[in-house]
Amino acid sequence: MHGSFGRGDTLNFMAAIGPDFKAGYVDPLPVSNADVGMTIAQLMDLHPVAAGGLIGRVMSEALPHGVIPKAFDGKIVSKPAVNGLQTIVKFQRVQSQRYFDAAGFPGRSVGLDAEGGKQKTAGQ
Repeated sequence: MHGSFGRGDTLNFMAAIGPDFKAGYVDPLPVSNADVGMTIAQLMDLHPVAAGGLIGRVMSEALPHGVIPKAFDGKIVSKPAVNGLQTIVKFQRVQSQRYFDAAGFPGRSVGLDAEGGKQKTAGQ
């Protein structure tokens, strides 16, 4: 897709406007390009047949009267290498969809600070 799991490649801007979307809504949930297709398909009353596991989800939270699903944070940590270095993959899950936020080595990869992969936010 973009080349790496750093925040520079996983944090993307998306916007939608029109009568089928909430006006001025800022979606706090993760979304992907695959979600755009599934959302448009629902708006057009289409029912695509899944071909594989990467089908996306309908962004119902951005639709008027849509349901706002819960998001869950997760982290996968590798076993330490001989030198103690561990690979961390941070992700979020909404329904059955998993969204990768950052991956790499704490303190060496954007989005993973030296304290076990916590992501720094503005002002920290």
